[in-house]
Amino acid sequence: MNRSDVILELQLVPELLRQAEAIYVDAVSELSWAKHQLLAKECEVIGDGLVTGKNELQRQAEMWPHTKELQEQVLRMEDAVEHTKVEFHFYKRKLENLQTIAKLMTIL
Repeated sequence: MNRSDVILELQLVPELLRQAEAIYVDAVSELSWAKHQLLAKECEVIGDGLVTGKNELQRQAEMWPHTKELQEQVLRMEDAVEHTKVEFHFYKRKLENLQTIAKLMTIL
């Protein structure tokens, strides 16, 4: 990697990092909204008297048919958040490494 390669990368990576961070923030926001929808559905089901179980397992079993799709959506979104976090951290580390390389090149 020569100086011009490092300079070019230092110009490109911050924008890639910004994009990855924006995607990560959007994924976290979507996850929060999905969790809110799940909670609202659970409250609705309880409010309608559809959950009458005596213990937690019975209540969960009664809740499941009404919230299954939303619970699956939350799980998929949690997975998406983790994947976008990986991308964000990759570009963050890449930028830090490029900055270190640039500093070392000025010393040599």
